[in-house]
Formats: sequence, C-alpha cells, structure tokens
Amino acid sequence: MVLGKSKRNVKGNSGKARRGRDLKRVVIVFAICVIIIALYELTGMGENNREFQQKKNALRNAARHHRVDAINFRTLSEAERIDLVVEGKVHLKDLKISRGVQNDEYTGVMGEFCTIEWHLHKNDPSSYPMFRDLVSNSPSCEHSFQLDLKKIVDIVRDFDDAQEAKNLGEYIPYTMEPAGFVFHESRCGSTLAANSLAAMNPEAHRVYSESGPPVAAAHACGLGGKDCPAGRAAELLRDVIYLMGRTNDVNEKRLFFKIQSIGTKYLPIFLEAFPDTPWMYVYREPVQIMMSQLKQGEKRANCVHQLKDVPQHRIDALEKDGKDLDLLTAVEKCALHLSLLCESAVDGLFDSGMMARPVNYENLVNKLIDHVIPDHFKVTMTNEGRENILKVGSHYSKGRGSKQREWTEDSEQKEGSATPEIREAAKYFLQDLYEKMEAESQNEYYGVVNDND
Repeated sequence: MVLGKSKRNVKGNSGKARRGRDLKRVVIVFAICVIIIALYELTGMGENNREFQQKKNALRNAARHHRVDAINFRTLSEAERIDLVVEGKVHLKDLKISRGVQNDEYTGVMGEFCTIEWHLHKNDPSSYPMFRDLVSNSPSCEHSFQLDLKKIVDIVRDFDDAQEAKNLGEYIPYTMEPAGFVFHESRCGSTLAANSLAAMNPEAHRVYSESGPPVAAAHACGLGGKDCPAGRAAELLRDVIYLMGRTNDVNEKRLFFKIQSIGTKYLPIFLEAFPDTPWMYVYREPVQIMMSQLKQGEKRANCVHQLKDVPQHRIDALEKDGKDLDLLTAVEKCALHLSLLCESAVDGLFDSGMMARPVNYENLVNKLIDHVIPDHFKVTMTNEGRENILKVGSHYSKGRGSKQREWTEDSEQKEGSATPEIREAAKYFLQDLYEKMEAESQNEYYGVVNDND
C-alpha cells in the first residue's frame, strides 16, 4: 500500500511539474515569434514595406496580363488591332484562305493573330517542341482576332519603309528575314534540329516548329502553284513569312522555320519565294525511317494517310514494274509517300546549289554544331551555343510533360526488328534516293562563317 501511495504521489507531482515546464516553453516560443515579427517589420521586409508591396502587385498584374489582353482583343477597333501587329505585340497564328487567292490580286486571305509566349520555347524547347504547344500555352490565343492579310502586310511594309527612310539605324519593331529552313522526311531528328537552333542562342533566335501558316500559304495554289496566277503562291508565302518575322524584341536577330514534312512537296514554292535562304533536308536510312513511321501500327501511320497527289511518272513506273497504285499494301504506301518527299528534296538540292544541304540523321547533333549551323546557316558557333545544343540533344526532343527523358539511340533496334516486307519496300521505293542524298551530303560545305551576331 505504501508503494502504491508513493506511486500516486510521484505521478501527481510529475504532471504538475510538466505543465509548468510546458507553460514556460509556450511563453518562450511566443516571445521569440514576437521578436522575429518585430525585426521583420523593422528591417523593411514585411508586407507593409513599399518595395515588397510593389513586387507583389507586379506579380499579380503579370498574372492578370494575358486575361486583360484576351478581353481587349474582343473590344479593340480594327485600327487598334492593326497597331498591335505593326508594333510586333501579336503574332500570326493561322490562316483562313478562300478562293480569292486565285484572283489577279489575291483577296480573301485572313490572318489570325494572338500573343505567342515565345519564352516557353526559348527556355525549354523540348517541353514545347511544336508551335501548337506554344499556342495552347499562350492564354491570349484563346481569343485571337483576324485581319485581312493583304491589307495588314501592306501597312506593315509601308511602316518599315518609312522607318528605313528616316535612316535611324536599328529600330523596333522590325521584321527579321528568314535565316534558314528545315525540311525533313518526318521522324528523323528534325525536331532536334529545331530545338538546337532555339537553344543555341535563345535571346537571338526565334524558331517556328511546324507552324501552320507557311504550309497553308504554299498549299493554297496547289502543287507547283498551278491553280493560281504565276508567282501567286510565292507572293503569299513571302507575305506570311514577313509577318511571322515581326518582333519588338531588340535581342531577336534570326528567324528559323522547321516546316512540316508534307511541306517538302511544296519545296518549289519555298525556293521561288526565298531563293537565297539556306535550307536543309533531314533524312534517315530507309529501313530505320520506315520502322519509325510504322511504330504505332499501319492504321495510325501518317505516311500511309498522307499519300496523295502521286505524279503520273511515278504511277507509270509502278505499272512498268507490275504494280498497281490502288493495290499497294499499307507498308508500300508508306514507303511511296516518303519517296515523294525525298524526290522533291533531291530535285530541290540540285536546283538550289549552295543553298541546300542534305543531312543524315546519324550523328545529327555533331553535324549541326560542326558544319550545318556555322557553315551553312552562317551563324558563329560559340562555346555557349555548343554547350546549349549538347544539353538539349541529350534529351528526348518531344519531351512534353511526363515524356521528358534522356535520349537513347535506337537505330540498331529498328534494323533488327524490321520485317521482310518493310525491308523490301524500303529498298524498292527509297534506297536510290537515299544514296543520292548520301552522295550529295559528302560535298564540301560552302562559304565562310558570317560573324554577324
């Protein structure tokens, strides 16, 4: 009993002492908090501090900025919208083309404009690899507006002519001329080329990666521009590229375009419009490119669905070999489509001379760094530019969201997994064209580096 009583007394005394110690701790913590808050306010770091409030308000205003622009687009007059284009504050997002393009002086082409968040692609091209990624992540593009393309391009050109007449030297806004075009066979490293051009010098380079307006303009008059007056397709394309090069950023100096693979079929229009602009064509070994194209299955392969406008000389060649265009398998249709792209590229290579370079996918990053960018696109390769390209080249070029990962070489795996049908189709439709491009790619690079940074 004595032990039990003793235990109860000890227990009671322990609880009272603990409560006393806990109270002291609370008082001490409270006092420390009061001192910290007082010092925070006295040193000017609190929310009552003017600088703090200004920064916080600036962040709030920045968050509201795009919503304000989006609302204003709806209420602006046509003159105010024109001013936004002239000032380089909005960018050409899309084209709406009617049959008026076929008239003696084209009409009925509407340009759709909004503010593109270019910093997204410049800072992280692999996460925003395509122009459509930029559009979908640019809030103001939800409320874009339209203007007559011919009217607005004439106004912008008149403005620029007036600025040049003042002999003011460099001025903003201004229009960048295209520094280079990237054409490709599709699924062959072209996005890596575009990402490299952007990452090399983010401040100075703007890269349109498969934007809609250039191809829409080249396509407006049909293959070779046959559905419009002579030169119309090239004229429309020049106007589109002129508006897309508009900038109010004094640091932006060079404009590049990666064109959709189907755009290679309209290469003659691009060459007519920009005969003095260098371009490259990215291609890949035939079996490997076929495996890439058919990776998701024949039913989902773009190369199968995009087979259109097969020229008569190719149909005649098929018939000579006992093949019927309508009876080709999906694999053969895929190979035929790719061969049409490569055939157009090969023709363009010989028509363009020094302005054209075929570039094999193999070891593409080093080719860009060592030859294509400095010798062909005439842009000085700095150590920083080299490091930026090597960094972006180490990641999957279309690393949106959860797809971000390191790049791994897969050429041997593709070669080993190819079926006999794929090998045969690659050999029949693509091998000769591949060998022609390989031979041309071995020629010496032309010109000297243009150190015009």
